[in-house]
Amino acid sequence: MIESSPWHAQTFPHMSFPISCYKKLLAELNCADYHQWLKTWELRGGIGLASSSLPVGTQNDWLWGLGFPFLSDIERYMKMPNKRILFGISGLPGCGKTSLGKWIEAASSQLNWSVKVISLDDFYLPSKELDEAMAGNPWRVPRALPGSHSIQLLQETIEIWKSTGNLKSPTFDKALRDGRGDRSGWIYSKPDILVIEGWFLGCKLSTVKVKSIDNYLICGKPISSIEKDYQVIVQRELKKYQPIWEEFERIWHIKAIDFISTKHWKSQQESNLQKDRGASIKGKDLDLFHRMIQTAMPIENLQSVKSDVIVKLNTSREIRWVGLSKDEN
Repeated sequence: MIESSPWHAQTFPHMSFPISCYKKLLAELNCADYHQWLKTWELRGGIGLASSSLPVGTQNDWLWGLGFPFLSDIERYMKMPNKRILFGISGLPGCGKTSLGKWIEAASSQLNWSVKVISLDDFYLPSKELDEAMAGNPWRVPRALPGSHSIQLLQETIEIWKSTGNLKSPTFDKALRDGRGDRSGWIYSKPDILVIEGWFLGCKLSTVKVKSIDNYLICGKPISSIEKDYQVIVQRELKKYQPIWEEFERIWHIKAIDFISTKHWKSQQESNLQKDRGASIKGKDLDLFHRMIQTAMPIENLQSVKSDVIVKLNTSREIRWVGLSKDEN
C-alpha cells in the first residue's frame, strides 16, 4: 500500500485523496492500526455492505473515504453504556447527504447497530405555517431557508430522545403540493445513535455586517438591495438554530471544493425527484432556488461549518480530501 495519492488502483479503485490526514482521522476514531481497520471492514462486507441502498454508480471513495470512517465514529460511541449520541451531517443541497444517510442506516441495520438517520428537512413547518414563514422572500422559495423549520419541535424531539430513548419525528414529502412539499406523517423508533443531516446544519452566524457582504464573484451578478435586506432576516432566523447545534456530539461536513457545484448537484436532485415522484422544483423556480443558495447567507459561513470532520468533494462528487477539521489544508 503506497502512502500517497492515488491509492493502489487495483485494491482501491477511484481513490484520489491523500492518505496522511485520512490516517490521522482514523487514529482519532480509535483505528490507529490502519491495515487492521481495512481488514475489519472487508470482513464486514466491504463495498458489498448494504450495497442495494446505494445509488447506482456510487464509487468506492464514498465508502472507504466517508462511509466506513463515519460508521467507525459511530461504533466507538456505541461502546459507551447508557449514552445517546447525536451526529450531524452538513453539506450543500444535492451533495449526497440523503443518499449517505440511507446507506448509514441500512449498513447499521445489517451490523445490528441501533442507528436512525433523519433530515432537518423533516422538521419543515406544516404547509400553512410554512407558506406564511416563506412569504416575501426575494427568491420565492417554498422552503429551505432558516426560519422554515419548527425549531421548538426539533428541540423537543432531541430532548425527549436523549432523556427517554424514544424518538418521535415528523416526515416531510417534498413531492406534495406540486413540489412545494408538506408534512406526511411520523416515525417512531428507539435508536442509540441519532444522525440528522441538513444543508446549513452547524452553520454559524456571520461575524461581519451581513449587508456589507457581496457574493458577486460566485453568483455571477451583484446581490440586490432586496436580497441584502433579506440576508438580515436570514441571520436573525439562523440565530434560533444555534442552541440546537450545541446538542451535536459530532458534525461531519461534506464540503464542496467549488461552491458553485451545488447548482449542478441540486439540478440533478430535482431531476431525479421529478422522474421518481412526478413533482419537483423546476424552471424559473429552480433558478431562483439556486440564487437563494448563493446569496441568502455569506458563502464563508456555509463553507466554515462548526464541524469535527471535513470531506471535500469536487463537482463530480469525487472525494478529494478527508480529515479532521483542524487539519484542513
